[in-house]
Amino acid sequence: MTLTVDELTVRYRKRTAVDAVSWRLDEGFHALLGPNGAGKSSLLRAIATLQPAAGTVERDGHTGEGIREQLGYCPQENLGRSRFTVREHLAYMCWLHRIPDPKTPAEVDRIVELVSLTDRADDRISALSGGMRRRVGIGSALVGNPSLVILDEPSAGLDVAQRESLSAVLQRVAADAITVVSTHIVEDVLDHADTLTVMDQSRFVFSGAFDDFAGSRDLEAVRSRYLEMVTP
Repeated sequence: MTLTVDELTVRYRKRTAVDAVSWRLDEGFHALLGPNGAGKSSLLRAIATLQPAAGTVERDGHTGEGIREQLGYCPQENLGRSRFTVREHLAYMCWLHRIPDPKTPAEVDRIVELVSLTDRADDRISALSGGMRRRVGIGSALVGNPSLVILDEPSAGLDVAQRESLSAVLQRVAADAITVVSTHIVEDVLDHADTLTVMDQSRFVFSGAFDDFAGSRDLEAVRSRYLEMVTP
């Protein structure tokens, strides 16, 4: 599987949010790092075909609907306070992914266990904390084992233990999918990312193997290199 992004540009009137970036990603855990306002969310929405853009995005030759059919996407905005229960919401996501009814209960059980919400599966989403709703959103993106997973700031609202658990989950997911995770927190991707792309002021300032970024995965070395690259 390969995701190919070529000269992708996103503009909002006179402001350029993403400036002619190109990217080629295979299966694995791909970190997109950058400060707030760098253009990460606009880039990911365009790749997910939810944001008008110039340039091209292809997954194994598929564009548009072909990308969406195998896409799991968790936006930066948290899941709203729905009256659905967690189980009902995930069953609805199964329906959207055209998972047959006989397989839906098993898939819902798999997801609630994956995001550690088994004991809250029958609670209404409106009754959950922000961090729990975030985990439901992440679970929604993993329904049906999509081949392209895009998570925008997935650790927002999660505590330290939940962030560690999420990293472990994404490492497993990335074994079989192109998994792109954006963040502005170095620690979220330090241990598991295969590649690192740093975005600043709408452009890529680094894109390559994670271990080539700072010469090691030492937190202070990576953080120092990152701060050298981005605009204060």
